[in-house]
Amino acid sequence: MAFWRKKDDDVAAVLRKVGKREPFRWVRQLDDAELERLAENVRQELVACDSRDELLEQAARLHYQTQPRLEGRLKRGEDVVDEEAVRGRALAVIFERRYGVSLERALDDGLPIDPATEEANLRIERVLRQLGLAYSVVDEGHWVFELDVASVHVRHYVAAGSLDVYAPVRTWEDDDVADALLRQNGGSVGGAFWGVCTFESAGDHLCACARVGTADLQSGAVSFALASVASLVDAAARAASDDD
Repeated sequence: MAFWRKKDDDVAAVLRKVGKREPFRWVRQLDDAELERLAENVRQELVACDSRDELLEQAARLHYQTQPRLEGRLKRGEDVVDEEAVRGRALAVIFERRYGVSLERALDDGLPIDPATEEANLRIERVLRQLGLAYSVVDEGHWVFELDVASVHVRHYVAAGSLDVYAPVRTWEDDDVADALLRQNGGSVGGAFWGVCTFESAGDHLCACARVGTADLQSGAVSFALASVASLVDAAARAASDDD
């Protein structure tokens, strides 16, 4: 979604507003062509950030990367013209206009959950309960429950309209066994396929995966995805047993 096309995201006007304060007053000295070039760079970043969290992450990244640099230059009396810093400030202004929360407050206190996102996640939880699953909540839109042989994750991507189901089978190693399993994709077991998923605390794992569209989501579709992933996990366990 091209957020920069929103009426309240007149990027050139935002840059002119940012340029009213130090250390960004140099922006107001740019000619029209240079201002438009800088505005276009900000627009491209907005297009790449297609969710509230992604925009917050990008604005925060630029803020933390450039703030020490700006402060150091000011203390040394050096030139403070820094396009990366002004892009970050412009993104922060646009973030606050869209969501009514300043960048600083969002980073310190966290973001309120969007009501539409919360309702979408509650619909998923109702389906999981219909299936009788004893799940635990890992994070917003992320649940996990236990099989005998694996932990199964259910992850809801609201903007994409998809529900991912995946279970780690073993730590990822680019070896002949993993390559052979990945080549099975396209009709292995049920609707499942092999993939490589990253878990922050445990690194990359080979996973049995399935994906379900959430438009008019039915419990039967989720049940089939879960069964497909479980079947693929069982198949991998049998293959490992045969190799022993």
